[in-house]
Amino acid sequence: MAEKYFKHYPTIDFDVKNDGELIEAKDIFRNIRVSDNSDEAITGYEYYYVNDQDRPDVLASKLYGDATLYWLFWMVNDQFATFNDWPKSQSILERFIARKYSGKALVSNQQSDIVSSSDSKFLQGEKVVGSTSSAFGYVTKIDPTNKQVILNDVQGTFQDNETVTGSQSTKSFIISSVRNFSDSPHHYVNSDGNKTTSETTTMVTNSDYEQTFNDSKRNIRYIKVDYVPQLLREFKSMIRE
Repeated sequence: MAEKYFKHYPTIDFDVKNDGELIEAKDIFRNIRVSDNSDEAITGYEYYYVNDQDRPDVLASKLYGDATLYWLFWMVNDQFATFNDWPKSQSILERFIARKYSGKALVSNQQSDIVSSSDSKFLQGEKVVGSTSSAFGYVTKIDPTNKQVILNDVQGTFQDNETVTGSQSTKSFIISSVRNFSDSPHHYVNSDGNKTTSETTTMVTNSDYEQTFNDSKRNIRYIKVDYVPQLLREFKSMIRE
């Protein structure tokens, strides 16, 4: 059913499983949405919680009896812009976090250890070496807000309270703690759940943030089967425009 609507769309590559393996698919993920300002929009939707096993095509087959109608989910859910916006399974999410937040975070007690005026004390890509452990790694991110420098390709084990020095900048600071980047702060929240800069409030780690963000996309709406023909007509009208 879907092919006749998308035969003129360009073909692009999508990382369906978020594992680096690309498949060829039609670029259907355009900014086309169904209007909500009608009685049909209110009565024509049901809601569904996406579980780990619910790939878009699997869910379309379950709900509509037609796996090719998976693209309907993108038309009625604003949180989906591309195929990769679909909620990740737990195992895929964990691999995603491990890749995105690889490396170690070297934390300081003083923001001024990380930056000097408006300039970073450390250079992107430079080698940073521990004075006691002789451990080293390469700067991939400088985060003055959370008073940390992120290193990748780390060799050895950095120690708390040792001095680390940049090989090019020659800048140094004393490490107050060493964390996995995935376990370092993404932001802090107060008792009301609002973001704050105070470290005396609750820390939300990078891993926590990605988990919450992924779970927030699991509650989706889908068009009732009886309304699918109407939606297809509306879609054809929109793409003509």
